[in-house]
This record gives sequence, C-alpha cells and structure tokens, in this order.
Amino acid sequence: MDRLTWYQPGESLEDLLCQAGHVGIYEGDLKHTSFEQGTASLTLHRIIWADSTDPDRRLILHHSLVKSTEKHHKSMFSRGGKIIVRLEPAPPNNVGPQRTSSFNYIRFVFRNGGEEEFHKKYEEALKRKTWQRSSSGSSSGGSRTSQGIQMRPVGIAGLEKRLAENHQRTHETISQAFEDMSRLMETARDMVSLSKSIAEKLRSRRGEITEDETIAFKSYLLSLGVSDPVTKSAYGSGAIYFEKLGEELCTVLLEPLKECGGMMALPEVYCRVNRARGLELLSPEDLLNACQALSRKPNSPMELHRFATGVIVLQLKTASVESMVEATAEFVKKNGSATASQLAANQGITVILAKERLLAAEEQAVLCRDDSTEGLKFYPNRFLIDV
Repeated sequence: MDRLTWYQPGESLEDLLCQAGHVGIYEGDLKHTSFEQGTASLTLHRIIWADSTDPDRRLILHHSLVKSTEKHHKSMFSRGGKIIVRLEPAPPNNVGPQRTSSFNYIRFVFRNGGEEEFHKKYEEALKRKTWQRSSSGSSSGGSRTSQGIQMRPVGIAGLEKRLAENHQRTHETISQAFEDMSRLMETARDMVSLSKSIAEKLRSRRGEITEDETIAFKSYLLSLGVSDPVTKSAYGSGAIYFEKLGEELCTVLLEPLKECGGMMALPEVYCRVNRARGLELLSPEDLLNACQALSRKPNSPMELHRFATGVIVLQLKTASVESMVEATAEFVKKNGSATASQLAANQGITVILAKERLLAAEEQAVLCRDDSTEGLKFYPNRFLIDV
C-alpha cells in the first residue's frame, strides 16, 4: 500500500479508458483491507480508485510503479476475478495510506466481473508508456500534472469551466450566424434594388425588347425570389394593400396553377409565395385576406374554394367543379378504380386535393367508394353510368 497515493482535492483527471465497479484493493496475500469496495478508473497514466461510501476518498496508483500484471478468473473459493499488480520500490516522500510495506504487489478484486476488459486496457496503457513522454516535470511516484497532457478539471471548478467553454462556443456560433444573416440581407437588398432598376428599364424600353424575352427575364427574377414585392410600407395595411397583394399572387401563381391542374391548397400557396418574395415574408392572415380580395374581383383568373370537408384551395375560375369531377371520373373509369395517391401521382397534385376531387365526384354520384382494410378506393358508379 506504500505505492498508493491519496488523491488531492482540485486535482485533474485524464480521459477514462475503462471503469469497473465493486472493486476492492488488497495488499499482498492479506485477506482484509480498508478499501473493500469502490470504483476503479483506468487512464493512460494511472488507476484511480474511489470509495463507494465516500467518493472523495480516492487512491492513485501511477503506471510508472508497475512492473507487471497478472489476471486471475474467479474461482469457487475466491471473492471474484482479480488482477495482481507487481510493483517497483516505493518512491521517497510518498503520501499514501501506508508509509512502508513488506509486500511488492497488490490485488484488485472485481466482485461484479469486468476484470477481462480492464486487464486488457491496462496492459495496452502500460505498453504505450504515455507518462514517460508527457511527464518531464513529474516525479516517478505519480505526479498529478504532466506537460503536454490536456487535463480535465473535476468537481465544481470543472463544471464551471465546461459551462464557460460551452457558453463561449454558443456565443461564437450565434455571432457567426448573425454575421452570415447580415451579409445575406445586405446582398438581398442589393439584388432587390438591382431587380427594381432592371424592371424600370424594361418598362421604359418596351419596344426594344421582345415580349418573350421580358417574360423569360421576369421568370428568372421570380425564381431568385427578388421580384418587386408588395409591402405594407408602400401601400399601408388597408384594402389597397390586399388588392395589390392579390395582383401579385396572380403573377406568381398563374403558371404553377395551370401546371398542377388548376387547383392548389393554401399551405402550398403560402410556401410558393413566400419563397418568391424572399425576405419580405407574408403572414398566413395577410395571404388569406389577399386571396379573398382576389376572389371578389370580377376579372380575376382565380378564386378561393372551400370543400365540404373544410379544405380551402386557390383555384382557377376555369377549373370548375363540374370539369374537375368529369376529369376525375374519366381517370377512374379508365383505370377501373383509383385511390387518392394514384390520382395525385397522375395529376401532379397533393394527396389531399386528390382525395377532395374523388369525394366531390362521389357527391355527384359518378363514383362510389370501397372502404376496406386496404384503404379507401373509388370505382365508377355502375348503377348510373354506362361502362
């Protein structure tokens, strides 16, 4: 026991290689010990044993004092598997639980097992001899600090240090994110100004640029999300703002509506419009008010429509319920039957809209349903139509 030293408060610990609980330390072949049960932790430089009843009561055995190790499995008469550690002579002025000892070895007894892995890691650490390369200022008896080792503080001081490091990293990350956002906003403002000036030049030089080129260029600007958006700062927050916003919706959504069958759910409308507007994002309430204002205009190409289930869509006025029902019934008749996902894949629309179309066709009595364990499927109504 004279090779073991006491752990000092405030001492640093290296990163762990292995750890085992319910470990006792016995001197030589003695059957009794004051260190009956604790947790043994292995690092590249030492073994640290902490008493289970008093975690602040810790012992340290430095690897530099180890000659060799032997592993013995648990037998019928032993208390558990054990590792016998043969030791070098004790260094002078060693502060530990015992001044002198007549034994040159100690036993680590593992009552709950784990000696196999612990011994393997222990041998690897001894072969690496890391303490020789990084402890030029250390004593051979287990000096607790080493040059070149990144020590990990423990206790309250260690927690405070780790919290401070985490706070610093978080602060740096947030600062960098805001710097990136600031640069993005500055660039976006420049792009918006550029698009405005180009749009003005296009309006002033209508005769020199063909209509196709103008439409193509505006579509490029729209895909970049830098078109000249309608804002409350320019038009206020009254009816004029929502009318202008409705006109913008027509510009942004007319072609996409034609491509997806003349109908689009409001969540998709919201995403498409805000993507096109860039940083000038719309609230859901403003979008709904703009769609309602658009529906009230007599010459508007699109309007809001609410299905019986409560789903609200923005649709082209040319895409009437009758034409929608007719096209849906034709698809089901052609395929013999159809589910919402099949219709959605064929028409390029969402599953929700596909289901609403099928339900609308069912309400008109041109389709009938089969709701089974395989899901909801629609068939032509053979009672009312010729097949």
